[in-house]
Amino acid sequence: MRQFNKLLFFITIFIVLSIQTVFARTVYYDTYNHWAQSDIDFASNTLQVFKGYGDFTFKPENNITRAEFITILARTAYRQNQMNEVYTSDITYSDMSNKHWSYTFIISMYEHLKSNNSYSFKDIFPGTNFYPNKAITREESAALIAAFCKDSIYDNPLNLSDVSTSNKYYDEIRRLKNAGIIVGYENKTFRGSTNITRAESAALIKRVYLDIKTSDASKYLTKLEFMPIKGEDMYSYFGTYNLNTTNANDKKFIKAKDTLEYISFGGYIFPEDSHLYDLNAVETMETLRSSGYYNVAGTNFYMITFGSYNDSEKTEFANEILANIIARNDFKNSELMQVFAAVSKYNVKENLYIDALEKWDNITTSDNARANILFYRYAFYIKNNNKEMLKTLVFDDLKKANSIPSLLDINWGLAADSGTIDFRNYSFGNYSFSLYKGTTLYRYNLDPPIPFNYISKVVELVDMLLIEKTVKPSTSSLANYESIFNKYSLNRLYALNFIGEKERAFVEALNDYEIIKAFKMYSTNKLQLDDTYTGILKKVKE
Repeated sequence: MRQFNKLLFFITIFIVLSIQTVFARTVYYDTYNHWAQSDIDFASNTLQVFKGYGDFTFKPENNITRAEFITILARTAYRQNQMNEVYTSDITYSDMSNKHWSYTFIISMYEHLKSNNSYSFKDIFPGTNFYPNKAITREESAALIAAFCKDSIYDNPLNLSDVSTSNKYYDEIRRLKNAGIIVGYENKTFRGSTNITRAESAALIKRVYLDIKTSDASKYLTKLEFMPIKGEDMYSYFGTYNLNTTNANDKKFIKAKDTLEYISFGGYIFPEDSHLYDLNAVETMETLRSSGYYNVAGTNFYMITFGSYNDSEKTEFANEILANIIARNDFKNSELMQVFAAVSKYNVKENLYIDALEKWDNITTSDNARANILFYRYAFYIKNNNKEMLKTLVFDDLKKANSIPSLLDINWGLAADSGTIDFRNYSFGNYSFSLYKGTTLYRYNLDPPIPFNYISKVVELVDMLLIEKTVKPSTSSLANYESIFNKYSLNRLYALNFIGEKERAFVEALNDYEIIKAFKMYSTNKLQLDDTYTGILKKVKE
């Protein structure tokens, strides 16, 4: 069987290499079943910063030189706009000149580290010679990486026995270990003077790339997210219509709506087919509206979507849509999703918007729809920068301690009362981390209620210490609400960040992340969820 598997692998390699020009994907025959196979593939093909040898080998256990490591790190930094490529420098190593293949990468790194407050390139590689072909050490590579990886969610003490506080890179090594970028050995040593292999370098580069990616605050908590509603991506009639109706106004509306839909999906109306369509569909909708046609939501939606009106006019149309929703009972969830996506762009009246949401809440039986109603209520106060009301809503929702049925039983009687709200002095249910206010890990360890376990994770915020609990709270009550909880978590965190409650946002994000790790959806969407919550936690910890 082992021989068969080996033969199968080489056949696969032959096939892949034979179509290399089509897919341009590099495959190395000496990385098959290697512990770093996926990391090497990522660095070589996804990032395209690492290269193998001419014989299709990677030589994963070979040491990597200073020049090679700096080259792959520089290429990674270039890709993420973390470093500029330079062509001139005052570098003074006698064994480095523009004749060396890595010169541009080396001087780019040299110049970049001039902006580093803690140490320079010369501090890492002292002396008159650089020795580009010398194998790089774990400590040297850590010092280089730390110049790009400056964030860590956790603040655990460094428990590597051979890295003392006097080490010039102690803070950097601690941060990188807390970020999961570097790891120690099983005997809790770092072995900073040990050389690193090409395989280890590929693993490091992948972690560096992901760390830099999740440190870009502009990518996280930028918008509210909504639950999917079947049919929301199709143009609606906004009511129940008999397509064989004899009612003249209904026939006009149907024909105008179908025309706009046909054209919006790229349809072309041939002259001989023009009688089948309404060539003035928007004007027809406007005429129907003016004549008092009952389906105001329908006419106004298509006027807003396809008409050339100014914002003031569209706001008027949007307010009329909301009033129409309040007056009727025949809307589908998909139609109301389309309506609120449209009207939420305009400065509509609060009483109409909220009453229309409440009407939707009264007529729907869908949990996804109720979740979206909750989110659209957040959206209104975010758009209008009403932080006082938003604080009241979020605080009330937090008190429901992640009980999705309680959250979906929306309290419509709330009024702004942020004067009595303090997010820092309120416990909202069970947490995966114990919260200690107004202390540090140092003070905690002077008289610990529970001795700190070095296996646990620790976070030190400005006014709060978080220590991971040994036993995680149960998440069984959320088993049927995974998707709703995920969207609620992201939107609540968006709202907390918007109102400036970053400490509470961090606490909730950390707890939500631990909850989601226990979900089935995490096993199938791990990379995206890790990226999302890591990025959020870094953003709100700033």
